[in-house]
Amino acid sequence: MKKPKLDYPKSKKGEDLFLKMDEDVFKFDKNKFTKFTALPIEANLVIISTTAYLNCLKLFGTSIDTEINQFLKIVGKEKDLNKLSRMIEEISGSFSTNLSMKELRVIIRKKIM
Repeated sequence: MKKPKLDYPKSKKGEDLFLKMDEDVFKFDKNKFTKFTALPIEANLVIISTTAYLNCLKLFGTSIDTEINQFLKIVGKEKDLNKLSRMIEEISGSFSTNLSMKELRVIIRKKIM
């Protein structure tokens, strides 16, 4: 997955992870996303487009109204590796972060354990 580097300032204090999809902002914690009103001044940030997310919903045959946490459960149960690969390809077109892939993996592991 290509990872264009964002200039957004990283969080120096914590391991909070934020997801931004167009105007929507979510914080990832304890295996789920919670909607936020705005990004903090500094944040560990991942950005994908809403269009990419909606295309992933379509790929998995789910409603466009499917909430992001429900979608994560659906993806977590998916056994079709081709479908998962197509999802990654879809997201990679709009994916960017201010973290290295190693930093992102470490934060995600800590948040889901």
